[in-house]
Amino acid sequence: MKAKTYRYKITSGLTGVILSFIMLTVFGGLAIWFHISQSDAIIIGRILVIFSAVAFVLALYRAVFFKVLIDENGFFYQTAPGNGRYYHYHEIRTMWISSGNETNSQQMTYCNFETNEGKISRFSFLGVNLDAVDYLMKRVESAETADSSRATDDGRELVISGRVQGGIRIAVTVFILAIFLLLAKSLAEQGLPPITYILPIAPATVSTVVMIIHNMFYKIQIQKEGFYCRTNPFDGKYYKYSEIIDCNLVEERKKFGSVRNRGVRETHYFYYLVFTDATNKKRRILYNKALFEREMNVLVSRIEQTQGR
Repeated sequence: MKAKTYRYKITSGLTGVILSFIMLTVFGGLAIWFHISQSDAIIIGRILVIFSAVAFVLALYRAVFFKVLIDENGFFYQTAPGNGRYYHYHEIRTMWISSGNETNSQQMTYCNFETNEGKISRFSFLGVNLDAVDYLMKRVESAETADSSRATDDGRELVISGRVQGGIRIAVTVFILAIFLLLAKSLAEQGLPPITYILPIAPATVSTVVMIIHNMFYKIQIQKEGFYCRTNPFDGKYYKYSEIIDCNLVEERKKFGSVRNRGVRETHYFYYLVFTDATNKKRRILYNKALFEREMNVLVSRIEQTQGR
């Protein structure tokens, strides 16, 4: 990366590092106090320290290595040690924004870009970075206008894969499962009945298995004349667009938590592709809107074009 002055800089900042360090300090002091007082809650203190330590390391890692540095000729993009690269705008085939809600308090928004070689990368950003992303997209659009051959949808294959951020989700579920197993070991040593620690282990194990299956098998290949859809090892099928009677993208909201205590209830958002094939069979395909909003819109658009809409 050449030393230069950039017009905009998108980084994670130090807020997350500071907050996670404070949390680590507080929980670390609490764990030490539990240890000195020989409290039975020492295992809880250790678990809190592990969670806060992981949060601190991840926040520090992102603060050090994640950066998007933008100037009038291109931008430098880095997410990990050694993978930083400067892209000239003429190297970017297209760029788009995708977003989706997950809970009441969290909306993930991504800036996605595809190089002329077909490689897709993305980074999440917050409202404070909106001016930077808007400038970045305008510069890319100017390059696209200069090269009219780069159409938004030219029938090329697009792929939605469970491997996108799948490793992160598996790591999280495995980490949570390991914490529950550590807690179970401590509770078993104290002579508590198995029911007290088996109940939380079961859903954590199921979640881990589901994430692994999703990572290995989930795939939607959007091609020129049709699409292949698979969500598990047994339901893969290819559909021609002409075989689809109707389709639409659906958002569903479900509330979780106590009905009596409305203050702690959370609204989770689920996004589905719902379509009916020529045999009148309906399928509902869950997808991550924040990551794959553009791909799903292209899929629906190709189906509707085949139907003459």
